[in-house]
Amino acid sequence: MVERAYGMVLVGLVAGAIGGFAASFITGTPSIAQQSDEVMRAQQFQLIDTQGRTRASLGFSADTQPYLQLSDENDTRGVRTGIARETGVTVRDADGRTLLILSVDERGNLSLVVSDHDRNRNTRAFQPER
Repeated sequence: MVERAYGMVLVGLVAGAIGGFAASFITGTPSIAQQSDEVMRAQQFQLIDTQGRTRASLGFSADTQPYLQLSDENDTRGVRTGIARETGVTVRDADGRTLLILSVDERGNLSLVVSDHDRNRNTRAFQPER
């Protein structure tokens, strides 16, 4: 009796697999592994860690310009890159103070601003050779 029950389970599993394959073949619906070239659209994407904290954001600033922001495990805004009047990258410390700004202005001129914890700044502008 037990052998017959195992046989029925095996027949049921095989029949289910064949039926599933046949249904996807007949309807033409590809499996998940075969789907490609999909586009996801959103106004913001957030990467959340296992504790529920936002660790990365890709979205738009208040003036509707795109940005990417990465944060550490203490929710400190560590690195941010985006487009504004000047395109660039900023790096902040654990207290949120901006320590480094690397930017390119609308004419393509590069500038580097480095600050210490006392907010002393050293600015260097680089202009392309012509």
